[in-house]
Amino acid sequence: MRLRKPVVTASALVMLLSAAACGGSGGDEATAATGTCTTERIGGSVTQGTLLSPRGLDPVGQPGAAGSGGTEVQALFDTLITYNAETQAYEPQVAQSLDSNADHSVWTMKLRDGVTFGNGDALTADDVKRSIERHQSPSNTQVSRGEALTIASMDVVDPLTIRFTLDGPYPSFPHVLATDIGMVTNPRIVDAMGPDQFALNPRGAGVGPYELVRYTPGEEIVMAAKNDYWGGPVCIGTLRFISISGADATLDALRTGELDIALLREPPAIDEARAEGFESLPTLYNYGEGIVMNSASNRPTADVRLRKAITAAIDPEAINNRVFNGTALATSALIQEATPGLYSGEKGPAYDPDSARRLVDEVKSSGWNGSIRLLADNSPIRVNEAIAVKALLENVGITVELTNDMSLAEVLGRVASDRDYDLVIWGPNYTNEGLWALMNRQLNSQSKSNYYGYADNRMDAALADLRAADTVDKQQKIVGRMQAILNDSPVIANFAAYEEDNIHSNRVGGLLLTRGSVLRYDKAFVTGS
Repeated sequence: MRLRKPVVTASALVMLLSAAACGGSGGDEATAATGTCTTERIGGSVTQGTLLSPRGLDPVGQPGAAGSGGTEVQALFDTLITYNAETQAYEPQVAQSLDSNADHSVWTMKLRDGVTFGNGDALTADDVKRSIERHQSPSNTQVSRGEALTIASMDVVDPLTIRFTLDGPYPSFPHVLATDIGMVTNPRIVDAMGPDQFALNPRGAGVGPYELVRYTPGEEIVMAAKNDYWGGPVCIGTLRFISISGADATLDALRTGELDIALLREPPAIDEARAEGFESLPTLYNYGEGIVMNSASNRPTADVRLRKAITAAIDPEAINNRVFNGTALATSALIQEATPGLYSGEKGPAYDPDSARRLVDEVKSSGWNGSIRLLADNSPIRVNEAIAVKALLENVGITVELTNDMSLAEVLGRVASDRDYDLVIWGPNYTNEGLWALMNRQLNSQSKSNYYGYADNRMDAALADLRAADTVDKQQKIVGRMQAILNDSPVIANFAAYEEDNIHSNRVGGLLLTRGSVLRYDKAFVTGS
């Protein structure tokens, strides 16, 4: 496989590995202000509302999702490879090219000549190697480590060329270099500052289109455009990122002009914004919203009968009508039916309260007291979800102890760090692009990022096959196998696929949607209207 600009390929593999399902009724996914950044359009500022303020700006140790800092960090550091949601392909970005051998186990990358860090240092292949080694270090406790460890060795061929030898065939390896792993950090600045200080003030350490001006954790991030960005002129002079609690309040800020762009995740708010004529750049997440069940041995949900009871007790349509006013993509399935390429026809668990009651009685007869803890964050939509879920579980004889007074950040800590929960309202979030990486980190029994305590040898085998799959048909069949395994041994009671949407006003043009709702601003501009 070769990645060179422009990417023109008829390969079904590339289309599958890079397909982004952009559903919804927002119309054309291009912005109303068409075109790209030119010297005549330089100037202006943009404020974006995000879901969660990042805890740092170092690509190492900072989850790369759009809702928790992915767009901000990418603006500072850029990526070696980028995912283009419009063309549904991986494309070279800071890299000039990326070539693989026949079985996709060895990849050779050539860097562009003349790319410099913000402090003026030239970017080299050795910098790439040292940056990726930071992700591979045992000190990195974030999900990027598992994906970085797919690289068994890195050989610097010359100052602009590096060869990656993987631990096995991996046709979708370009995805790795399109994530935070592909955001190269200047190793000399990291060494001089130390990782803790670097995360708070990474000035001069990236090759992205923007330089940090101000970072106030939990409040705002302000960036200024570089005048010597390798990719050409950067039009929008100032970017500002803030987090507003709740989708309704965020949408109101967009309406009043306090925000130019709002990342929204709640279906009713997205539906309203589209109906009002705002522009839409959506990303579809399978397994987007549901109940994750902690399968660890010290939890009541270690008993697969109880996990099956919980999935049978959940009615996706009832939750959709009660919580989302019928605007969500209600489904119990791993892959939503409209997902291009991946849906196999295998159905998710059926709503069956009678079966759920029988299973609950069985588990109680084995000594369980019938009580379980449910955790949810305190956003209005999650509070309503938790109330609906509680009612459905109590309908089949489960006593639910609900905690829903914590922030999303606090819930993330309870689940990901402490793993102190029985059930949690959660979105595992599987996009088509990078599907294996996203699923493997959460469902592989050996993954350090498996927060669910889930262990099933059949799933581990299916994940291994998914990684090596090199055709659409193979991936689709493997995903069907996974659905059958999850029906038999569930860990998530899914009730909706979910859209995240970068809703924005038509004064902003030239935005590029990449993987996982992350936006590229290097070709964006403002119209002044």
